[in-house]
Amino acid sequence: MKKSILYIIICFVTLQSSLAQNDKDLIELHKENLKDLYKQRGAPEEWVTTGRVNEDYLSWCIDHYKKKTALLVYSYDNDSLRINLFDQSEKKLESSIAVSKETLIQQINNSNLFFSKTNGGISPKMRGSSPISVPNKKLKSSYEYINKTLFPDEFKLTSYEHIIIVPTLNISILPFYALKINDDYIIDLMSYSIAPSLFELMVSNKVNQSDYSSKKVSYNWNNALFVSNPKFPNDSIWEFPNLPGAEKEVVQITSTFKPNSFTILNREAATKKKVLESICDYDLLYFATHGISNSENPMESSFLVLADSENSSSYLSLSEIMNVRYDCMLKSDLVVLSACQTGLGKSHEGGIIGLARSFQIAGANHVLMSLWNISDNETATLMKFFFNELKIVNELMPHEALRNAILKYKNEVNDDPKYWAAFSIFGVPY
Repeated sequence: MKKSILYIIICFVTLQSSLAQNDKDLIELHKENLKDLYKQRGAPEEWVTTGRVNEDYLSWCIDHYKKKTALLVYSYDNDSLRINLFDQSEKKLESSIAVSKETLIQQINNSNLFFSKTNGGISPKMRGSSPISVPNKKLKSSYEYINKTLFPDEFKLTSYEHIIIVPTLNISILPFYALKINDDYIIDLMSYSIAPSLFELMVSNKVNQSDYSSKKVSYNWNNALFVSNPKFPNDSIWEFPNLPGAEKEVVQITSTFKPNSFTILNREAATKKKVLESICDYDLLYFATHGISNSENPMESSFLVLADSENSSSYLSLSEIMNVRYDCMLKSDLVVLSACQTGLGKSHEGGIIGLARSFQIAGANHVLMSLWNISDNETATLMKFFFNELKIVNELMPHEALRNAILKYKNEVNDDPKYWAAFSIFGVPY
């Protein structure tokens, strides 16, 4: 009996060691993928090789924005969450909160669940699984803790019109527009954007300042791809509800596009083969389908769900998306993932390894991601507002357009955050 117990303990320790090694390998691979991206985008060699960013550059990175902008950099080390603020006046502030990594990650997950738990959307689910059961009182307590922790009073954030967030761990899965400063929702105070990293912020601004400082930004798509409500596979593990509202969503948006400027793939036509064969040519990618994010094995078990095909599986995985860059860099400035949980993934000090990041590594500048599923009819309305705003707004694109669309939805359709706070844009504003 003792030998059996000893054998079980050895196996458990070996398994834990193997999992830890796999995690380390995954994170190192992720870092290498990002370095590859920065090189292709023209980052100076010292940024890429040293992994360091000179703080003196950070105020310069946001200096060209017309609106009063703050940069919030979150990092985790020495059992503490550190928050640094930089702004256009070269103000530098720092705050540090002692909290274990596990506690912080759980508090953030609970804050997301506070809204997503009762969203009422049509979500995929594992066959035979039961919904997560967490007392609402506990979720609300986490939400209040996160509000207090992430926005120190001494930063006086209400004086800004836009904040750029550089996240660590799983901070990017937070519905920031539904968080509060004092008693006001952030959506009512300012717009925000999530920069994948300080490197990306600096590289994007180095490239984009010369392109956009002297002219208005506009989106005029000439070759857009829309994927809506594929014929979902009969999977032995997952159940995928039909999304008829997704087709309505795409019809509403494309009704304002120029003829012959877009392609729609829906139902049986929305296969992985058809998506990938011309993915490098599209200037807009729009996926109105189910998405699955897996924090244990994100590279292969996080995917967008497409239609079954004799030639390929129906799952477009995170690794397949990232590997597109070996054939081309995506020319799509904007990728819309109108699907559940596409903003989630595996967290580490450098942020989230997930679907949104995979499109960025493949070359996209901006990814509109969803943090939970909401009803496809509600999504259709919000996305219609968003694309209307993209034609009007000329600064802080496309983040200001999303904020205006959410405000319109909140004020005219439904003021419950679980319907409008799920969408966030991953990428640096113009």
